[in-house]
Parts: sequence; C-alpha cells; structure tokens
Amino acid sequence: MNKAKGQALTERQRYWLNHLQACAASGTSIAEYAAAHDLAAQAMYANKKMLVKKGVLPSTRPARFQRVSLTGMAAGHTWSIHLPNGASVAFSGSVDAAILTVVLNATAGIP
Repeated sequence: MNKAKGQALTERQRYWLNHLQACAASGTSIAEYAAAHDLAAQAMYANKKMLVKKGVLPSTRPARFQRVSLTGMAAGHTWSIHLPNGASVAFSGSVDAAILTVVLNATAGIP
C-alpha cells in the first residue's frame, strides 16, 4: 500500500493520512466523516488525491477499461459477458450498441 516508504511524509500529510485511514475504517463517506469531525471535505479530497499521487494511498477509482478475452463464438448468436465484479450479462440475437453500453455500465456500477 505504501509505495513511497523511502519518502518521509510531512506532519500535515500524516495528519490527513490518519484522518483518511480513520474515515475508511469507519465505513462512512468522506463528506460524512468530515462533517462529523469538523473538517473541510474539500481539503480531505485534495489531500487524498495528493497521497494517492505520492503512492501512500491506493487509488479507489475503478479502471475505465477492462481486459477481455474471447473464448470462441457462441452458436445461435447467444452472448454472455462476465464482468470483473462477478456480474454476468447474457442475451440472444443482435443488440444495439447504445443499449448494450447502458446495460454493461449499469451492471458494472458505472454511472
């Protein structure tokens, strides 16, 4: 998790790291945690971004693209798509690309 072990954090960076770790452990959102601890949510987000960039915190942003592999063409135009989150989408026949995009984004949890 801490790729930047050799890089010393400033006191201020440790302060925000401690709050961000406590927020993650609490299971609340940054906005909720900030409000409960009288902190500025914007400052928490900015410091999280900086700590992720330094490699101290992992990125929580989901990958935009996923690697896929073809396992062979299905007979009768039946399709099955297995997403990295464990969900599957199956359908038969032809499908409109725009509709397929909406279905896959919804299944993957992408707004």
